[in-house]
Amino acid sequence: MMNENLTPQPPPRRQRGGVGRLWFLHTKRARLMCLIVAGVLFGGCSALGPRPTPEPIFVTATPVAELPSPTPGDTAVIGPTPESTESALTTSAAFPTLPTSTNTPAPTQKPTLTPSFTPTYTDTPAPTQKAPTALKCTSTPQGGFAAIWGKDTTLQKALGCAQGPAVGINSASLTFDNGKMLWASQLGDVQTRVIYVLYNNGTYQRYNDTWVEGVDPESTGEIAPPGKLTPVRGFGKVWHNNPAVKNGLGWATGNEAGTPGQIQRFERGEMLFVAALGQTFIFVGGTSNTWRADGTPF
Repeated sequence: MMNENLTPQPPPRRQRGGVGRLWFLHTKRARLMCLIVAGVLFGGCSALGPRPTPEPIFVTATPVAELPSPTPGDTAVIGPTPESTESALTTSAAFPTLPTSTNTPAPTQKPTLTPSFTPTYTDTPAPTQKAPTALKCTSTPQGGFAAIWGKDTTLQKALGCAQGPAVGINSASLTFDNGKMLWASQLGDVQTRVIYVLYNNGTYQRYNDTWVEGVDPESTGEIAPPGKLTPVRGFGKVWHNNPAVKNGLGWATGNEAGTPGQIQRFERGEMLFVAALGQTFIFVGGTSNTWRADGTPF
């Protein structure tokens, strides 16, 4: 039986939500993602795109001046060319061909050597020296003085000739730290008493003996150190009054000893023999004032 209400009914409305809502959301997100990707791609293309071309800078180089080549124009370039090789061969062919060398046999006879001059040496004789000529004196030394003076030409020149005879005298001697003193009752043939001061360095001084017994004191009054003595009488007066003698000789080391002797004068000195000492004292005056003793028997 048909329904009396035949009016067509609209189709039923689809309810939103569920699957339809999810699709809508997905569709919106998809659009957003598309926009983002398109923006990224567009921006990347712009960044990677061609950059603006910079203006070119043109560097102008200053041309170098050409220097003349040191090689002359006709100098051959390194490496021969075929033409130069043929020219060289032609030039070499122009020189003559040298003969082949042959060995010349050495002479069988040995050359004779000429002896060279051999110098000979001869001894040149030494120049002969003339013996010193002895002095020619009108007055000669006497006694033991003659023996000493006659054998020594050097002494002869130093003393000269005798000025008087040898005279026997009284003498005395005294030893000191640095020398000795000798006394002579007269100076040869001259009636003057003398005192000789002999230093150990080989020099001497001669003084006149001015001491007077009963007038001058026996001693100078100076006190000698232990083991030493103070000179007295004529020796003491010379020693005390002359600081150079006192400082040069020092203190006496013994007592004065008297003895006989002899004395003789010469041009430039004296010879004095002291018997107690067994020696002849030779005094050479002048600028040197030197003395030495000789033990030749008198």
